[in-house]
Amino acid sequence: MIYKACGNRRTSACPSCAEIYRRDAFQLLRAGLIGGKGIPEHVSAHPAVFATFTAPSFGSVHTRPVRRHTCASKAHCTCKPEPCHARRDTETCPHGRKLACFTRHRRDDPRLGQPICPDCYDYAAAVVWNNNTGELWRRTKQAIERHLNQLARHRGLAYGVRVSHGKAAETQARGAVHFHVLLRLDGLDELDPARLLPSPPGLTAADLEDAIRHAATAITHLTPPHPVMPSGWPITWGTELDVQVITMRGTGTVTDLMVASYLAKYSTKGTEVTGHTSARLTPATIELHADATGTHAERLIHACWRLGSHPEFRSLQRWAHMLGFGGHFLTKGRHYSITFAALRVARITYRRTQDPGPEHGPIRTADHAAEETTLIVGNLTYAATGWKTTGDALLANTAADQARKRREAGNEELTGQYDTTTGRQAA
Repeated sequence: MIYKACGNRRTSACPSCAEIYRRDAFQLLRAGLIGGKGIPEHVSAHPAVFATFTAPSFGSVHTRPVRRHTCASKAHCTCKPEPCHARRDTETCPHGRKLACFTRHRRDDPRLGQPICPDCYDYAAAVVWNNNTGELWRRTKQAIERHLNQLARHRGLAYGVRVSHGKAAETQARGAVHFHVLLRLDGLDELDPARLLPSPPGLTAADLEDAIRHAATAITHLTPPHPVMPSGWPITWGTELDVQVITMRGTGTVTDLMVASYLAKYSTKGTEVTGHTSARLTPATIELHADATGTHAERLIHACWRLGSHPEFRSLQRWAHMLGFGGHFLTKGRHYSITFAALRVARITYRRTQDPGPEHGPIRTADHAAEETTLIVGNLTYAATGWKTTGDALLANTAADQARKRREAGNEELTGQYDTTTGRQAA
């Protein structure tokens, strides 16, 4: 019996493998902002912004609005929220439910993200939007680059521009996906597109922000027709768009360290916040998770499966367990940074060649290392996921949990020292 790490990126499935993935994601994202690991250091001088693209509204849901944060960390917010949906009138929906909620929801309130009236919520539009976010983002990035290149030609710059990005997808409690994106402005050599040039001196982060806001409002995508919606669903971004300029090396309010940590954290998340976690659904298992009159997540899955019966929307059934979203939770542009594969190879090489220290003697290599050999493996087959015995699982999970806590304590201590030297509170 040979044990092998599962390699799952989701914390809910395997905390140990997810922690390795999160660390790799952090290194990948930060290298694209400050350089290193094969990325030229001049990228730290490129204009860069941190943008959040949200989904439109598909119906009123319970929220926890905070007008002004006075806490040190929004992740552990203790600020007093406003009433959820305060209304002076007592308007009711066609189903007889009041469209008001005067509750000041706690952070752990299970009603957060749930529709005020589930029968009014547009579940079909919600899952179709999730399913088409990849195409919407592709068109948006093209529009950003097109706008900046037009601006570069208008200002008479010597060469064009390219926008490189690192992107993390986050599933909200209402089941809609929104994107956190790092966008970096690079120069483009049309004769050698693979070359990473400094950004043109005539363009700034303000120009990049203007291009993002223009694209977010101008770009739309129309889906193919469906019997439920013969004209197709229009796919657009929500009205809540946040764009902030990134400063490097910890010299501002939004730094490379903060945004890389933020995106890396969400790269290990999935649909857990909605209360649903499952493997890919099949006709044999769909009835366990889909219900047209059930919970919010069950209704979303039911909409995926029902709409996915149409040939043009088959991907909805394939990704019903992800509420329609079929993209990866962490992606990057080709020229943004290094790859996960390169990080894994570097880690393997380090482990195999590191010096164990004088107490363990010199590193021993195989006698036939210089010869060309062939290793024949009889047969390796999948046995099971997990541990062979309960005792092995208990020991392994306890050791892994203690190691994670030690690392977290060390990271918090380093973060406190970093914030003390820069005069800021921990975020």
